[in-house]
Amino acid sequence: MLAVFFFERGLVKVVFATETLAAGINIPARTVVIASLSERSSSGRISLTPNELLQMAGRAGRRGIDERGHVVLVQVSYEGSEECRKLLFAGVEPPGGPWRRLGN
Repeated sequence: MLAVFFFERGLVKVVFATETLAAGINIPARTVVIASLSERSSSGRISLTPNELLQMAGRAGRRGIDERGHVVLVQVSYEGSEECRKLLFAGVEPPGGPWRRLGN
């Protein structure tokens, strides 16, 4: 992927990504900014799942370079601190769909 190529060479300092892109790229960063805890859909806004939030936040901190990573959650007018707290402390959801673990 072109974004990874340029990021690894220090030619790109900032990457704005959706949770879908964040799941598909290997670009660890010192700081991750999450601009909203929801996304637009054809039926309005839908909240990120705890797993999507964790996937995006998990990019913070570069292995072997940073002692720790930082995540900044931006509060927007249509999302309150209570929604943020609930999402942050909801815990990880078990995998679903066709990727469920079968057997022991």
